[in-house]
Amino acid sequence: MISKVAIVHKHTSKEAEEISKEIGEYLKLKNIHIEYKELNKLDAIDESHADLVIVIGGDGTIVRASHKINDVPILGIKVGTLGFLCETTPQNAKSVISKILSGEYYFDVRSMLDVRYMDKSYYALNEALITSPIPSKIIHLSLLKDGIILHKGRADGIIISTSTGASAYALSAGGAIVDPWVDIIEAIFICPLSMNLRPFILPLSSKIEIILHNSNGMLIIDGDEVCMVISEKPVIIEKSKKQVKFIRIEPYKFYERIKDKMIL
Repeated sequence: MISKVAIVHKHTSKEAEEISKEIGEYLKLKNIHIEYKELNKLDAIDESHADLVIVIGGDGTIVRASHKINDVPILGIKVGTLGFLCETTPQNAKSVISKILSGEYYFDVRSMLDVRYMDKSYYALNEALITSPIPSKIIHLSLLKDGIILHKGRADGIIISTSTGASAYALSAGGAIVDPWVDIIEAIFICPLSMNLRPFILPLSSKIEIILHNSNGMLIIDGDEVCMVISEKPVIIEKSKKQVKFIRIEPYKFYERIKDKMIL
């Protein structure tokens, strides 16, 4: 039973803020406790705070919010350009919420990655990117899986993606179309000097290491810069125990979304 809801909105969007208030008033009429939260001020949310988190914004808002949401279902309401992860639009939101309150829903659970560098750890729903802090500068790096070198060479950078992130930056960089229900890790070298190099599709159980040689880099998680990477200090990437649970009322039509929004 849903009795308390947190509503998170994109803090730079007046439209998202207004929709947040409208949804909140609708839920209050149903005797549901509401907490409003701006994305840039979001603290951790777990089951003690909410039974449902409604995120109002685009995919970027949902991805960033997911880092702070622990085992609470997320309903995405699309305000923005892309809405791959969103379940509904503002126009249909109340109808969707009504069905959810009636128990007409299922969970779409997505894996995340733990990204560790030295004494710091981060979550990634979409991807981890390692690139040069200097635009267009090539870096020399190695990709290892379970201690075995898969490739050592030069490139503009490397993307380590989840199945969810495979339809985002990874796809734009030449990655594969990956069905979101196939749990994998995808590694894509960005503009590699080796012309025949293709993306690696690896088991989610893999331990991935990225090591830079004779140069430093920048680690970017889900679009946000998090730290500098020093030469010969490995970035370690593995499956996380943390997952993201999206709440849905209809089958997730991934290939229709690909056709509508991108390339097929």
